[in-house]
Amino acid sequence: MAAGDRRVIQVVSHGPACFDGVVAAATVARFYQGHRVIPILAANGESDDKIQALKAKAGGEGDEIWITDLSWNSVATGAHLSLLARAGAAIYWIDHHRTAVSRADAPEFKVPFRGKVLSERYSAARLTFNFLRRKLAGRPQSKAFERFFPLVELADDHDRWVRRLPASDDWALAVQTLGGTASYKEMLRMDEPRMTPALRAAMEQGREAMAKSLELARSTLIERPLANGLKLRTACCFGYSSEVAAELYKDQTRTVIALFDLRSQGVSLRRSADCEVDLSQTARGFGGGGHAAAAGFMRSDLAQSPAEKLASILGERLEALQA
Repeated sequence: MAAGDRRVIQVVSHGPACFDGVVAAATVARFYQGHRVIPILAANGESDDKIQALKAKAGGEGDEIWITDLSWNSVATGAHLSLLARAGAAIYWIDHHRTAVSRADAPEFKVPFRGKVLSERYSAARLTFNFLRRKLAGRPQSKAFERFFPLVELADDHDRWVRRLPASDDWALAVQTLGGTASYKEMLRMDEPRMTPALRAAMEQGREAMAKSLELARSTLIERPLANGLKLRTACCFGYSSEVAAELYKDQTRTVIALFDLRSQGVSLRRSADCEVDLSQTARGFGGGGHAAAAGFMRSDLAQSPAEKLASILGERLEALQA
């Protein structure tokens, strides 16, 4: 490949340790082997800042920007992407979250995309793979690219709660523990979906950490019946919110789980199987998003609540001792 043909591809994807978001970014990198690919993993609530910070790297037609498993809320973000597109960058957007699909025509998304896929049919990783697979149809590189599909399928199985592939939970656990950036690098080294030593060690470590997070959640659990017949269970956890929530809504009916993750400082919402409330709409009201059955948002004031409670408990006692 001639130096002048080398592109710069920036991928902003859901993170910092989302299995589907990391695999979506790695899928783009697999497609563009030989080019410079820069992954940027954004947590819930960070997408506007991360996207608005993007700058052209190559100049002209050498720039591509992929936004996968992620949307944004600000009209200014759309305006910034449009500015980059007018400067020559090719902008692609692929997402499967209901909060993105339902707002496809919103003003913040008025961007001259080179390609766009919004669908709840598959996870973002699989939507990205399918989109790029069509671009490679009949070309020699397609065989090497197809070898990445089993990992994409694992991400799709886990993120859409299909649970047809037992190993998908282990992979998600490994990615959460090792971290998105390190997991992304490990994935690009693999020729088949077999865990590297680093990922396997992270999976084992993750099982122990998840058990501790679940213990924390159970010790902080508060249950509140709501007037509409739903039951709200809130708790704190330290990572592994999906796995912890699954334990907290097990054997529950018409139950919504809300977890404040002390590690990410975000709130994760989940629901029991019989509950039909659309959690994506609830999260959107707080500036977040997600799916009907799983969503999340950020609230900086929640992080201060334990400290405020502790100050209240100890303040009077310490003042009395001093007196």
